[in-house]
Amino acid sequence: MRRVAIAGHICVDLSPGLDAPAAVEPGGLVDVGALTIGVGGCVANTARALARLGHPVAAYATVGEDELGDVVRRGLSESDLIDAHLRVVPSTTSYSLVIEQPEVDRVFWHHLGANAAVDGSEVDLDGIDLLHVGYPPLLPRMIADSGAALEALLRAARAAGATTSVDLAVVDPASAAGAVDWRSLLRSLAPGIDILSPSLDDLTSAFGLPRAQDLALAERLGDELISWGVGVVAISCGAEGLVLRVAGEERLRRAGRALAPSAQEWADAALRGPSTPLGVLRTTNGAGDASTAGLLYAISQGMGPTAALQVAAASSAAHISEMEREETAFDSDAHRPWLLETNRPPARFYRGGARIAAFRGLADSPEYTPEDWVGSTVPVRGQADHGRTVLPNGRVLDEAVHAAPREWLGHAHVDRFGADPRLLVKLLDAGQRLPAHVHPDGDFARSVVGAAHGKAEAWHILEGGSVYLGFIQYVDRPRLVELVRMQDTAALLDLMHRIDVAPGDRIFVPPGVVHAIGEGVLLVEVQEPEDLSILLEWRDFAIDGERDGHLGLGFDRALDAVDRCALSDAALGRLVRRADEGSGSGLPEDADSYFRLEEIRVRDELELEDGFAVLVVVEGAVAIGSFGNPDLALRSGGTALIPAGVRRTTLRGAGTVIVARPPR
Repeated sequence: MRRVAIAGHICVDLSPGLDAPAAVEPGGLVDVGALTIGVGGCVANTARALARLGHPVAAYATVGEDELGDVVRRGLSESDLIDAHLRVVPSTTSYSLVIEQPEVDRVFWHHLGANAAVDGSEVDLDGIDLLHVGYPPLLPRMIADSGAALEALLRAARAAGATTSVDLAVVDPASAAGAVDWRSLLRSLAPGIDILSPSLDDLTSAFGLPRAQDLALAERLGDELISWGVGVVAISCGAEGLVLRVAGEERLRRAGRALAPSAQEWADAALRGPSTPLGVLRTTNGAGDASTAGLLYAISQGMGPTAALQVAAASSAAHISEMEREETAFDSDAHRPWLLETNRPPARFYRGGARIAAFRGLADSPEYTPEDWVGSTVPVRGQADHGRTVLPNGRVLDEAVHAAPREWLGHAHVDRFGADPRLLVKLLDAGQRLPAHVHPDGDFARSVVGAAHGKAEAWHILEGGSVYLGFIQYVDRPRLVELVRMQDTAALLDLMHRIDVAPGDRIFVPPGVVHAIGEGVLLVEVQEPEDLSILLEWRDFAIDGERDGHLGLGFDRALDAVDRCALSDAALGRLVRRADEGSGSGLPEDADSYFRLEEIRVRDELELEDGFAVLVVVEGAVAIGSFGNPDLALRSGGTALIPAGVRRTTLRGAGTVIVARPPR
C-alpha cells in the first residue's frame, strides 16, 4: 500500500435542513431544519473517503485562529487512519453554506478565509508516494502568476518520485479564478499532472462551456487533456457515470511510484464506467471527492483501470448514501462474473450423480452424489465442510458476501433481507426415487428448528419422468403417524398426486407440501438456502429415518410441519407450469416471494437485468459479457454466478440458460 498525502482546500460545511425548495427574497423568512456542521473541501472529503476504504492518508490544510479551526481539527481526528497536519494562520477558517434542496444538486455560498494562504509550502513530501492537490480554483496563491506555486509543488513531488494528482472545483465566473485562462493554465501544468480527476461541471465552468452531463463531451475533453500531457484523466458525470482516458505507456512510466509500476496495464485505456446504484440518496456534497478517493485507492493498491472505475463509482455511491464503513468495503470480486466448478456433497442418502456428470461433462460420477450445489452460501446440515461454494480464486462465497454484502447482493436486497442471498440452486439427479418428504415453512423453521429460513423449492425439469406432489385427499394426523410408523410406502404414494413431467416443465413446491421425485428425473432446483427435510419414508434408503428423519425434533413434533390438506386439481394446476407455456413464463406466481427463475433462449445477443444471479446453461454455447471484464464462455452444463456489482451483463451465442435470482 502506497503512502498518500492530500493537500489543498478545506472548509467547514454549514448545511441547514431543507424539506422543500427555498427562495431567497428580501424580507422573507424561510423555515429550515436542524443545522448540520461538518468538515468539507477536498482535503477532508478525500481523506475521509480513503479512510473509509481502509487506506491511511496524510492530510495537509490551513485553518484560521477561530472556533471553526477547532471544528476542522476535531473532524479530521475522527479516524485513526488520517494523519492531520494543520497550519494555523491569522485569518478566519474557510466555510461554506451548503444549500441542499430535495432532489436538487447542492449550491455553495463560500468564504475563502485561510485558504487564501495555501501555497504548497505546508506539504512534507518525505516518503510520499502519491500527492493529491485539491481545488486549485479555490486557492488563489496556487494559481497566481500562471500557476507558479502549483507548478512548483508538482515539480517537487515528481522530483521526490511521487505520483501527482489534481482535482478541480467549479469556477465562479465572478471570482478571481473566473478571470484565469484555464485552458492555457492546464495546458502548461499538464505534463506535471499524472492524474486529473475533475467533474464535468468543473471543466465546463473553467472552459466557459454550457453545463451538461454528457459522456461524449467528457470523452472529448478527456482526450484533449491527455493530448496536453496529463497521464490519467477521470471525469465524473454525476448519475451518468465516469469517463476514463489514459496516455500511452511511455508517459505513464514517468508517473511516479504509485502509477508507473502499472503503466503497461493502464496504457491507452479508454473506458466509460457506470455509476453504482444507490441505496438511499442522502447527500451529493463530496461525491466527487469520494470518487477521486476510490480512484486513488485503486491506483495505490495496484489495481487496473476497470477495477479503478468500479472502486471510484462504489466509493461515490457509498458517500452519497451515507453508509457506515462496514457497508462500503470494496470487493473487486463482486464486480466480475464467476464460472463455478462442480460442488457435489458426498454420501447423500439416495443414489444418483451419473446424469449430473454427463450434463456437466465430468469424468467421474460417484454413486451417492446426486446433488450439485451451485452458488451456495450454506453447508449441508450437520456437515460444515460440505455444500458451500468456493470461488475459483479460493474464496468461500458466503464469507465474501458477508464481507461486502451490498456489492454482492445489491443495495435494495440488503436493505430488505440483510447479507442473506435468500437463494440456493442445485442440480439434482434422482438415481432412485426420492422418499416422500416435507420441508418446513419459515415460521416453523425459525421458532422450532432454529433455522434462518424454511424451504420452499421449485424444479425446472431437464430430463423427464414422474414426480409426486401434495395429497389427493385430507390425511388426518393418526393416519399420517401410522403411515410413517409402518413405512407403508405404497399407501403413502397412492395418497399423492403423480405428475408426468417433461424437459422444460417447472413446478413450485410450497413449504409443508409432501413431495417426491421419481427415478431418472434430472432437474435444476431453486430453493431457500436451507437443508431441512422431514422424511415420511426411508425404507430402502441409506439413512436411519427413525434417528435422522425428523430434524432432531422427534416425529411427534416434526409432523406438525406437514400440510395434511388435500391439494385440489385447481391448486395443483397453479403449481405446475408446462414447457409449452413459453420460455419467459418463469415460475408460478406463488413462488415470487421466495425466489425467481427464468428460462432464456439466447439467439445472438441479449442484455440481462442487473443483480445477483446464478446461471445454468441447459444447452448450446453462451458467452457472458459484462462491463470491464473478459467474456466467460459456457457450454451445456456450465454454471456461473453474477454478483450485483457486475454491470451491463450480456449473453451472446446460441443456447438456453436458466437464470435463478433471489426474491425481487
